[in-house]
Amino acid sequence: MENVSLVVNQSINQTAPSGLDVPLSYAHNTLFPRIADLILAPAEHPDMLWTLGPMIIALVLMQLYFGRNKAEALGWNTAFGNSIALVFISVSLLRGLFISSGNADIFVFLNSMLALSDIKILIVLGLFAYGLLLATISFFHWIPESVAFFIMNGISINMTAYVAIVIVNSDNIPLDWHTVFAGVLIFLAVYVVSMAFRFFVPASVQARIKLLERRQGLLESEVAVFERKAREARSDARKVKFTRLSRKYRQRADALKEAIKTLEAELD
Repeated sequence: MENVSLVVNQSINQTAPSGLDVPLSYAHNTLFPRIADLILAPAEHPDMLWTLGPMIIALVLMQLYFGRNKAEALGWNTAFGNSIALVFISVSLLRGLFISSGNADIFVFLNSMLALSDIKILIVLGLFAYGLLLATISFFHWIPESVAFFIMNGISINMTAYVAIVIVNSDNIPLDWHTVFAGVLIFLAVYVVSMAFRFFVPASVQARIKLLERRQGLLESEVAVFERKAREARSDARKVKFTRLSRKYRQRADALKEAIKTLEAELD
């Protein structure tokens, strides 16, 4: 039995590092270099900054806006506008491909585009179709708001456009699963940083009032529920319990009401 246990332990010790080495090797040799390529591509190809620059500035300004106005949320109209932006960006990329192709005749370029022989043309057409799809979804409100506003917010749209712009304007970044995975990780990093950035941006007085009003409304709903349960209680013990809870939430709601009055006084 001791020999069997020794063999098992040796086998585990031999296989555990190899199982860990595979993802570490992939991250070190493939994933991290691909992430670096995507991030550093604008420095190697400054021409793409004409498109990326306004996108990055707009993204930062939008985080400032939603950080200051924390009570506001993305609307269907903004989601629709973000989707249309992908269409415009794809048209701009197509124009860049036409200029770089050296074709003097646009019909020759269109014929090569229809042949779908260039992966970059496929990326541009895919981005164009994706923008139209999102625009149609937002126009008809086909999916729940929480899902739509996540995939059509400024961060998601801009990161999708960023990866497409970098691949189309670079010659050493292929479109494969490594690039897709690297793009997803960059998106997650940008999303976390943006949410943290919003959190630390001071909210406006109006935004603070709206947030407190929402919390007050929720507390008032709880008060109404417990008051109803107290009236319908069949035992004195349950009636006392629900009455105590209704008073507890009423005190919190009244405290928020006073806080709202204080903030409203600052606006006068």
